[in-house]
Amino acid sequence: MVVLAGIDGSEIVDAALADPALTEAAMPRLESGCAPPCDALLWRFETASGEAVNDPGVLGRHWHRWPYAMTLRLVQYQPGSMVSEILDEGTLGTRGTHAAFRSAIDRLAMRFVRDAALGRGRGPAGSLPAVSARGLPGWLDAILGKWRDRLMAEWWSVGTATVAIDRLLAGGGLGDVTWYHIKAGHRYLADPFPWPGTGRILCEEMPLTNGVGRIVAVAEHQGNLTPPAVVLDDGCHHSYPCTLRDGDSVYCVPESTQRGATVIHRLDDDGRLTAICQAAPHARLADPTLFRWNGRYWLGCTDLDLGGHDNLCLLHAPAITGPWTPHARWPVKIDVRSARPAGMLFNAAGRLFRPGQDCAATYGAAVAIHEVLTLTETDFRESLVTVLRPDRSGPFPHGLHTLVHDGDRFWLDGKRFVLDLGLFGQKLLGRASRVFSGVGVG
Repeated sequence: MVVLAGIDGSEIVDAALADPALTEAAMPRLESGCAPPCDALLWRFETASGEAVNDPGVLGRHWHRWPYAMTLRLVQYQPGSMVSEILDEGTLGTRGTHAAFRSAIDRLAMRFVRDAALGRGRGPAGSLPAVSARGLPGWLDAILGKWRDRLMAEWWSVGTATVAIDRLLAGGGLGDVTWYHIKAGHRYLADPFPWPGTGRILCEEMPLTNGVGRIVAVAEHQGNLTPPAVVLDDGCHHSYPCTLRDGDSVYCVPESTQRGATVIHRLDDDGRLTAICQAAPHARLADPTLFRWNGRYWLGCTDLDLGGHDNLCLLHAPAITGPWTPHARWPVKIDVRSARPAGMLFNAAGRLFRPGQDCAATYGAAVAIHEVLTLTETDFRESLVTVLRPDRSGPFPHGLHTLVHDGDRFWLDGKRFVLDLGLFGQKLLGRASRVFSGVGVG
């Protein structure tokens, strides 16, 4: 018998507690207000400061307030004890509607409980908790954010930096960045990845209007990029064309977020893509990142069924053709500030480093680089090394979300918000159409 506290009953909580997979492993009894010491084993959902998550005012102090991240823990107290043990820990984003925020917290709490009961808890996260929330009241910040989303559009472009890897890992930053396509237009480039052996770069090319990206190849020529050559355009959205050179072969895993659409391809020098295997037939994966380590193939990604920006999941295989197996802990990390992949992993002096996206304040706000300390089929640990933030005085001050190295220099992408009244008009027309058709709006 386990007493569960710090979370209130809801449709999500009640359904999870009735799941036979959980009740067979543990017998949780919801006593929302229970606090230590307790006569029984107590699992309590708490903030990083030790408050119960369902204490009055706790969620209101964090929702839609800077730094737009909230660290949450499942803490265990032995019967009669006031001493806590962290069973699991994660950091969620706090932007979006208040209802969505509450639902995300309920889902996270139940994932923590289920994983702890099944022996798959992640334990302490090993990263600093999100600082106390401050700034504008959440309701006002949410209104301002909604209007920014309506009036502004994201403009991304790619750039290069010649900083040495050692200096970057030591916190020296990117130095001077050469940006391409600074002026906003109708299509932007993002997600740069090297195309080994060709001197070209694969990117996502995204139109501002319909949100359906395609994969193109560009090369640098006399300080500019050559016109994009289409590599993958089949009518479905594709982005993040992660590459891996393995012997004489080059593999590419474009992001395709439909369920089961994550496919590993062989990429020939002429641009032909040949499907090798389907890595996750039942999942919707974002930013699939292919790499090799300790004799195995690995695929890092974000499972969109768990959340859009806050989880890191891993698959592994003995060969590029599979079979691909989910990591024993799925996800291995929950943190809106660093979990979602942000480019190729790179090896420096035998140490493995992983770029991850900070999506707390905005999608792709910064890149957090971690050293991977433990990577096995059953365990994963990493430690923050440095955070790369956009240059506030540069042409792309609002975001940075991909970082790769082509052997000579870094490629990256940057974001700025641009006023787009035409796109705003399209949004209004779409909103009016939904209202008059009876669909309603969010």
